[in-house]
Amino acid sequence: MFELNQRQLEAFKKYIQEYSVWKKTKEGQENLIEHLEHNKYLSNELAKNKLNNLSEDVFRKIYKFLWASNNWTNKEWCIETYFLKPYGIKIIRENLFKLLYGENDISERIDEFRKKIKGFGFSHITEIIHFVFPDKYCLWNTKPKTVLPFIGLNILPERFFNYSLHDGKDYTQCLEFMTVLKQELVNKENDNPNFLDLDCVLYYIFTQIDKKSENKEKENKKIIEIVKKGENSNFKSITSHEQAEYYLLKLGNILGYLTYTVDKTKKFENEKIGNTAILKDIPDFAGQRDINSAREIDVIWFNEDENPEYCIEVEHTTDITKGLNRLIQLKQFNVKFIIVAPDDRKQKFETELSKYPNRILKDRCNFISYSDLIKLCKISDEFKNIKDKLL
Repeated sequence: MFELNQRQLEAFKKYIQEYSVWKKTKEGQENLIEHLEHNKYLSNELAKNKLNNLSEDVFRKIYKFLWASNNWTNKEWCIETYFLKPYGIKIIRENLFKLLYGENDISERIDEFRKKIKGFGFSHITEIIHFVFPDKYCLWNTKPKTVLPFIGLNILPERFFNYSLHDGKDYTQCLEFMTVLKQELVNKENDNPNFLDLDCVLYYIFTQIDKKSENKEKENKKIIEIVKKGENSNFKSITSHEQAEYYLLKLGNILGYLTYTVDKTKKFENEKIGNTAILKDIPDFAGQRDINSAREIDVIWFNEDENPEYCIEVEHTTDITKGLNRLIQLKQFNVKFIIVAPDDRKQKFETELSKYPNRILKDRCNFISYSDLIKLCKISDEFKNIKDKLL
């Protein structure tokens, strides 16, 4: 059983007290209403007596309604491609029923559901079970993964905060710990808090992190100005494809992304560049077809939820069209695309991007020259060094 020490308990109670004041504000009331509406909608549409008659249209609405689905720019395409076409509404209906109303332990039900229906991540699954049964199940998404380490409550294994959960047993550990936190919400006004109450508190703390980040941004600008004046750096002129990939991996690591490269065995300065990447393989963020497409991209930066945020192709001497063709395979995801190449190839990039079908990426695809990549690396590297010393 998890237990908070005195320091952790005091830190959490401090935020609970702040939340009790904040929840009476307009922003706090809007957040509570949003949670209650989420609970009302999902518990009604996925009620036991209605689930056996779940239609395709209602399933579409439910999937689009989920917060976890906001990563998709084209939700309709996702629903058709990953759920309705491969499984059909009958199989989806049956497995949702087993997930929500099966007799096995929740960890077994989650594992069985993920095995039978691909495409639902833990953020989707826990959002569903949480809002249908807020008294029994917690939500595990970006909020707790960000908030708990921030306030010193990262008692769970570190990988739970940096990566996606592996299986249902991982979730039950999260549930046990979140139950301990939930009990700390008991007071005169609420003697029986549920996990919805806890998520509202975590949301409040999440907003405070954002505000602190905004304040730090002003301080960080001063440090960046120092860096721009010129500091010594190990980043040198780029002369090979492998060197560019190595720099992109280093840059992504500095910026806090989970980095991946397809060229694990290729070397730069006698070292495999794959050793610089944080991820050894692509996370299970989508269906198998898109996972296979992603594996072929030179460098990908994933966020803490293991969703791709930047997909990057290096075009040292190869045709820029080939890189664009690989990137366009992931156009349905809410990601940014980047072509990295020698400075004199920018005109070629702009020409190719204007052609069909590449032009559909026009507002989402940028060109970074080798010289600009080196500048980014130098600034980021020195910024990190100074920040580690001063902040």
